Amino acid sequence: MILSYFALLIRVVLLAFERVVVRLLGDEEGDIYKNIASSFLFFFIGGVCLLPFSIMDRVSDWSFLIPCYISSLVYSIGSVAYVTSLATGEVSLVTPINSLNSLFLLLLSVIFLGEGLSLAKVAGIIIMIGGVFILKKVSSFLKNVSVIFNNLPCRLMFLYIFLQSVGRVLDKAFFVQVSPILYSTILYFFVGLNLFIFLAFKKKQKIICEIFTNKKGLSILSGAINGYSYLALLIALNNLELSIAEPFSQVSMIITLILAHFIFKENIKEKIPGSILILIGGWLLLL
Repeated sequence: MILSYFALLIRVVLLAFERVVVRLLGDEEGDIYKNIASSFLFFFIGGVCLLPFSIMDRVSDWSFLIPCYISSLVYSIGSVAYVTSLATGEVSLVTPINSLNSLFLLLLSVIFLGEGLSLAKVAGIIIMIGGVFILKKVSSFLKNVSVIFNNLPCRLMFLYIFLQSVGRVLDKAFFVQVSPILYSTILYFFVGLNLFIFLAFKKKQKIICEIFTNKKGLSILSGAINGYSYLALLIALNNLELSIAEPFSQVSMIITLILAHFIFKENIKEKIPGSILILIGGWLLLL
């Protein structure tokens, strides 16, 4: 039990630093090819980090590779949106939006998987939406909505969490009977493969080497965080329910805001109320 709580704490810290590291790894000017290359490194190195923990798993049926690859296509597009959003936007603004993934996942699960919608979950949805639209302190609620949706990094983060939720719904719908760590390892490599093929098709694959050479430490660190944060979640789930682990993981959002303030000198004061509402709403979704 102590190991599970420690793993959960490690996951929170890793997730908090992940957004900062990805911001530094991506291209601030929004060069799409550089951000695709950064996304490749983020997932490929993450897969390499997970490989030692999955290589001994025995598999009797490899048919899961087909649904896994289908999901990887969705995650591939989402990963580029994630890296570009963090690289070009305010970390303290797009990170709370990233925490809406549980909201999108719930809505898609209700629509496509027939899951129930309780009063607590409805309240959570309303609170989270309200929290998002007060992240920017302007004169009225409608102007808040306009500011958020007219911000390209915010739109990219919305796209990311939507695609991430679609990917998870696909994973659940296919219900592959293979260990989560092996499935995730292969998924990470598939995402990397998709991004590499795209860059190679555009004859831009050399950008991967350029970014890795210029940002070797950040590349390795981002991939390690990506892989080991998921591994920490699996360890935590050995003795903890997902309804405890997932909301607690959202605490990383608050840590990221603090890091963004000190590292990037971002003004986080106006974003704290909205972030807290998103955090509360996230807890209600899992009641």
